[in-house]
Amino acid sequence: MNALKFIGLLFSPVVFGLAFFGPLIAEMIVLLELSLPVGIPLYWGLAMGGLLGAIAQWRGSWIWVKPS
Repeated sequence: MNALKFIGLLFSPVVFGLAFFGPLIAEMIVLLELSLPVGIPLYWGLAMGGLLGAIAQWRGSWIWVKPS
């Protein structure tokens, strides 16, 4: 694998969403004492963080409101 492609993958929005937002969301769930229907908070955090990262990758931006 090319080193630049690996670095691009390492700093992609999906990886950032999983590695940073996933645990952050899980800790927020625990801190707010939210009751989950099934699973543990980390799984929910990783799912939501991965989804946010995938949306940012697809849109090409973390900012959701773009000026016209």
